[in-house]
This record gives sequence, C-alpha cells and structure tokens, in this order.
Amino acid sequence: MMFNLSNHVTKKKTIPCLLNRFSYYVTEKGSPEEAKILDKNHNNLDEKLKKKRLLRRKKMPFVRRLRNSSLTLSSNGPWEKIPIDGEYSRVQPPNEVPVATLAHGLDRVLFNPGVHYLKDPRTNHFNFTPFLENITQPDDFDFEAIKPYITSSKDKSLIELARGMKKRYVGSTSSVSGVLSQFYFLMSNFKPINTSCLSEYFKKESKKFTRGMRTPASIYLRWNDGVYAVDVDKSYDIEETILSVLGKSLEKVLTLEPKKYERYLKENSAQITDEERNQPESYAYGELGQLLLRSQLDCHDSRLPRGTFDLKTRAAIPVRLDIRNYTDYLGYTLKRSHGLYESFEREYYDMIRSAFLKYNFQVRIGHMDGILVAYHNTRKIFGFQYVSREEMDIRLFGSSKIGNQVFHNALVMFESVLNEATRKYPQQTLRISLDTRQSKIGDTSVTYIFVEPVPASIKEKEEEHAMDEFFQTAAPENNDNKAYEPYKELTMYKLQTKSFVNGKVVLGPLDFKNPTKDKWKLWMNLKEIYEDDDEMKRVRFRTMRRKQASISLPNNKDRNPLLDRFREMSERCLRLEEEE
Repeated sequence: MMFNLSNHVTKKKTIPCLLNRFSYYVTEKGSPEEAKILDKNHNNLDEKLKKKRLLRRKKMPFVRRLRNSSLTLSSNGPWEKIPIDGEYSRVQPPNEVPVATLAHGLDRVLFNPGVHYLKDPRTNHFNFTPFLENITQPDDFDFEAIKPYITSSKDKSLIELARGMKKRYVGSTSSVSGVLSQFYFLMSNFKPINTSCLSEYFKKESKKFTRGMRTPASIYLRWNDGVYAVDVDKSYDIEETILSVLGKSLEKVLTLEPKKYERYLKENSAQITDEERNQPESYAYGELGQLLLRSQLDCHDSRLPRGTFDLKTRAAIPVRLDIRNYTDYLGYTLKRSHGLYESFEREYYDMIRSAFLKYNFQVRIGHMDGILVAYHNTRKIFGFQYVSREEMDIRLFGSSKIGNQVFHNALVMFESVLNEATRKYPQQTLRISLDTRQSKIGDTSVTYIFVEPVPASIKEKEEEHAMDEFFQTAAPENNDNKAYEPYKELTMYKLQTKSFVNGKVVLGPLDFKNPTKDKWKLWMNLKEIYEDDDEMKRVRFRTMRRKQASISLPNNKDRNPLLDRFREMSERCLRLEEEE
C-alpha cells in the first residue's frame, strides 16, 4: 500500500513548470520526517536546474513554451524505503561436488595474518616448496584438459534450479559483481576506503576507488523461456588476457602436488582421463527475492568459520597498469613488506582500491570466508596472504554489520532495476548498462541506467565480437565509431538514493560514527528520463561507452608516467639475477 505524505493530491493533476514541485511517496512503514527531508533536499538540489530551465524557456518560441508548461505530479515515481527484512540465504546445490584443498603446506597461511614470503629476500631461504616459484607459461599448459567456464545463460543446471524454485533471474559472481559495485558507489556516495592499517608511505595516497573500478558496468540479460540469465558484457573487457589465463593454471598449482600438477602440462596431458577432464565444478548457490546466484568454489578448509574461500592470483602493479606489454615487467619484484614500490604493502593498497569491493561481493555470493591471494609478476610467485571477509568489510564499509546491509541493499536495487527493464521490454534479451556519477560538489550521486533490447540478428555474434576486442591495441579514435552506438531501441533511467543514519539525512559520502551500532536506512527512487528525446539518450549512451573504452583500451595519451620507472626497476632486477 502506498500513500502520499505531502500536501500534493495523488490524482493526476498538472501545474505550471514555474512551480515545478515533485510528489514523493513512501511505503506504509516509512517515517514522515524522512519523507519531508527527502522532499526538501530534492527541491534544494533542483534550484540550479530550475534556473537553467528558466533561462532556456526565455529563449524558446512561445508555442513551445506553452506546449511544455505542464507536467504530471506523479511522473517522477515514488521514493521507496529499501526493506531491511529478508536475507540472502544458502540454496542446496543440485549436485554435491568435492571442493579442492590447498597443497604444499599453504594451509598455514589461512591461520597466520599478514604476508607470507615464498622466499625470504634476505637469506633466499624458501618458506614453501621451490616448486611454486616459477610460473608455468600459457604455451606449456594444456588448458583443454580443464573444464571451461560456463556462463549463467549456458548453465542448464542453474536455469533448471531457478525454474524449480520459481526464480526469475539467475547470475554468477563474475556477471553481477560489477553491477553491484555501481549500486554501492551510489548508496555510499563514493565513500573513501580505509587505509589506516597501512604505513606512513600511504598517508597522502588517494583513498578513492580506481578509475577502473568506477567505470560503467554492462551486462546482458538473456531471456530463456521464463528465466533471465545475467552474463557480463565483454565488449571492453580485457581481463581475458594473460592474467585470467594464468589464473586458471595457478589454481591447479596451488591445489595439486607437483606430480599431479605436471600431468596438465602439454607434454604429459595424455595421462589425464576423460573422467578427470569432465569433472563438474563445485558451486554454491544463494537466493533473495527473485534472484538466484551461483558462485564457483575454489578451495575448502573445514577449520575456517565458513569453510570455503576464493583463490586470487594478483599480478604486480606494473603488469596490471600495462597488461598488453606485461613482458616488459617480468623482472619487477616484491622484495619488501612496506613501501610505495616493490612491496607487498603497495599491492595490498592497490587491491583495496581496485578489487576488494568485487572480491567482497563474490565472497558473500558464495557464502565464503575470504580470499587467499598469491602475488606474482606472471613469471614468478612472491608470496601469499589470506584476507578474511571481515578484514575486507573494515577496509570498505567500516564493519561487517554495514557490509551485510550494503550487500542486501545492492541486491534489492538490482532486482528492482531488472523488474523495471523487463516490464518495459518483456520476454526478450536486453543489454543493461549502469554508470554511477558523483555531483560536482560531492554531496550526492546518481546512477544512469541504459536498457536496450538486443536485436535477434546479432545475439549470436556478441561473444565473437567480445573476443575480437582482445586484439585491439587502442580505443577507436573516431567519435562516430559504430562501437559506441546503442541498438535501435534505448530507454534511459535515473536511480537516486538517500541515506539516513540514526534518523539524520546524510549529505556527502556515507559515514558512520559507530559502524557496529549505527542504524542506517536507505531510500531509492527510479524514474525514466529523456522519454521524448531519443537523441539525448544516444548522446549519453555514447559518452558512457567511450568511458568504458578509455579504461579498457587506453590511448598512448593516457600512458601512466610511472611505467617508465617500473620498466627500469624490472630491467635492474633482471640484470642482478643474471649476475648471480
């Protein structure tokens, strides 16, 4: 049941544009005080827009001003309070598959905080087997011997499970974590990360999420006879490179003893049986509302509070900054605990800014305990670190209590957006893009959402196109390039939120004085924009796609000045190795 707390009438009514008031609605459980604050703050924020409209109106022909002089009070949709009841809960998997365990004595990393050097840099003594140091290169590993990744839309077991549970949407950790990150930026208004655990070197370093983390996210919502499956749009995703390829082989290194692992080398892969090649993956499932999500389980240790954890292979900073020229940094070494460069601390700092948020969502989706990180430069492994879910929560949110609420709110917003998109374009495959931006003065944020029906004629070509992008070396320079164009139909939405902490409205980044006890309530407002201005929607869409391309396919103009320094460090280390 919805009711109006302002003195506006709920029936359809028009008023002059000069008195542009907006009608807000709240749920029956909503607070009247919060509703009044929402109305007041929104009107204050719109003052500048009203002035701009007045200036534009003065320049308009009289007939056009007359035609645009009224609007419907309820056209902006309701402000709704995100419910705090209901939780993301575990779903029994259709098939029980054993989960791998760590090899080489690496399990002791799970129960001893901090970084564990593979080899002590002072004495060159190995703390773990030397077998782990040198990384098998892609040309030597038989990737056909391991089961390929299955996207949500091609996972028959997942879709059948959803039908049996009467769920409408399915997805995986990799396909939804980018979208959930956009919702977090919105609800927290780009809350800075917490680096208080780091040394003096990082006091003046940025506390913002990286540009790569903030880049717009795009997904495909694929229709399949009553179930929509979320697949990531890889048009500008260069992650399917040396890093993801090595990630697959390194998982085998960390969980198999040397003799068993060596069977996966091309020269020995004939020893692997068909049964081993076709061994199904182990998954965890969870559900909330109409969402059913899947997470691949990498590793297990019964002594951990939640049992399972993720394996993350983390390349050193120069490799990540210049992935296409990764061979230029094969000598870059992590040789110290603290410091701005060549240190594990630098990698941890960058991981907070560029990966912790996605890692956190992935761990929660899979009901996991944390992540085991293996630091490397694509040629050698340098060390290991276990990061628990609680540790990531503190760095990102302030506490696990807030982390749980962030995850819940993000899932609720995600389902709301999917419901609206499928209402607009029912029973068809869609591409959905989300771009969260902060206002210039930093007091609010907004997420712009683009929804496009995917023409049937090009659906089958999307994956091939995504793989072709891997071979590009720069973003297209032509501003009218077809790569940036939307499909034929396009709808644009604007999603806003407003936070109340202990009953007080929050302006600026979300902040808690006591993250373990403070009470946080979140309101959201979703509305369609530019309904009658198709060209403006397309201009905004092209701008969003260019932003994605600028991150994934940078031009030489965007070259990081640190790369020359990193290259010198790499060359120096390689020379020292040769001298030894």
